[in-house]
Amino acid sequence: MKKEPIYFDYASTTPVKQEVYEAMSPYFLDHYGNASSSTHRHGSIASNAIDKARNQISKLVNCKENEVFFTSGSTEAIKLAISQVFYNSLDKGNHIITSKAEHKAVLDTCKDLEKIGAQVTYLDVDDNGKIDINLLQHSFVEDTILVALMHVNNETGVIADIDDIGAICKKKNVLFFTDATQSYGKLPLNFQEENIDLLCFNAHKIYGPKGIGGLLVKTTAKTKSNVLVKQLIESVNLGTLNVPGIVGLGKASELAMFEMDADYKKILNLNTHLQQELHQSELGTINAISVNRSPYIINVQLLNQDAESFILKNKNSVSVSMGSACNSRLIEQSHVLKSMDLSKDKAASSIRISFGSLSTQSQLDILVNAIKNGNS
Repeated sequence: MKKEPIYFDYASTTPVKQEVYEAMSPYFLDHYGNASSSTHRHGSIASNAIDKARNQISKLVNCKENEVFFTSGSTEAIKLAISQVFYNSLDKGNHIITSKAEHKAVLDTCKDLEKIGAQVTYLDVDDNGKIDINLLQHSFVEDTILVALMHVNNETGVIADIDDIGAICKKKNVLFFTDATQSYGKLPLNFQEENIDLLCFNAHKIYGPKGIGGLLVKTTAKTKSNVLVKQLIESVNLGTLNVPGIVGLGKASELAMFEMDADYKKILNLNTHLQQELHQSELGTINAISVNRSPYIINVQLLNQDAESFILKNKNSVSVSMGSACNSRLIEQSHVLKSMDLSKDKAASSIRISFGSLSTQSQLDILVNAIKNGNS
């Protein structure tokens, strides 16, 4: 049997855990009721399963159960959140603040809204991928209705200062939306205590199924038109619920709550070891080395190697990427690395390595050897 490549692309997706699969299975075969059917037991079983998942999510991130909305994933949640705030704030403002290093789903949504009248400020980032908080403060205008900035960058792992950003937004009476796709279930999040109004997440980044994610909407969050955002999302977040998927998301969230600390420590050790190997053997440098980053993602600028060539050469032994999975079919410079002012050549030599709970030291040694062989 042909040996599978070693997987280092967990930021793209993760395998479904056995416990998650087992939790979902009955809702395909036995408990197949529609959660909206309240007149019989089949529907009640499904509805109770949805309630349980909301409870599991609420315990992980300290949100209220009625603040959880289910979507097909982060991309839908992003479009839903930004668009609904925009459409229902037009009498008070049309200005959105984001950054040039955001996920493509945020940038595409903002570009689409610009076509129908939105004014969008795309903040520059420094060479470590961080926005200037002072620049953010001076970007607010009377018409500003929303700030959309991600928690952990999906290509570099850079962690945004969401506490500071949220505090500024609250002071300015502007809604704050954060894409927490790469931090949900991996880093501590406290939705109730942090000044975050909307937050999106995804099951398949935390060993749950694909095709299901969520949007948290704070019950007190209002647009500048004084409309509760929760009511806006409720009015459009309709349709038959994906019960097996939601059960899987709930179970994955429950497992993450108990395993987060141990996984974090293990992956931090792997990340640190890789950085040491790259430095000592002069194999590459780390993009965004000088700032706080999630250990789950490391963006490496290979020395004397082209990233695409390295990936193709080693595709049967290791799986890494050149950046976001949403862009991987397009061989072009990463917009995130470009926003950090990396040259085209340096960006073209950069690979994203992302760790998961199944990553091991022996696997990492194979990856390092592959980099060494390509550099020799």
